[in-house]
Amino acid sequence: MNASPQQRLARALTALVVLAVALTFLAAQVDFVRRNRIGITAERYWRPQLLQIWLPGLGLALVLLVLAFVLHRRGRRA
Repeated sequence: MNASPQQRLARALTALVVLAVALTFLAAQVDFVRRNRIGITAERYWRPQLLQIWLPGLGLALVLLVLAFVLHRRGRRA
């Protein structure tokens, strides 16, 4: 059974969503280790991490997920 190009693109976007979430988590962990030091308050690294890593990474994943969902739904109607 051959998948249409639209279905293949939807699957590729879904794979990119998983990759974006995994890389966001990895980047957050590396940033946590880099910034976290004894005596530094949590607010000092949580806010920049949230604004510079989590929001852009998960935002990208959400946009890709919506695109994949739209392509998947469009492909089922055809």
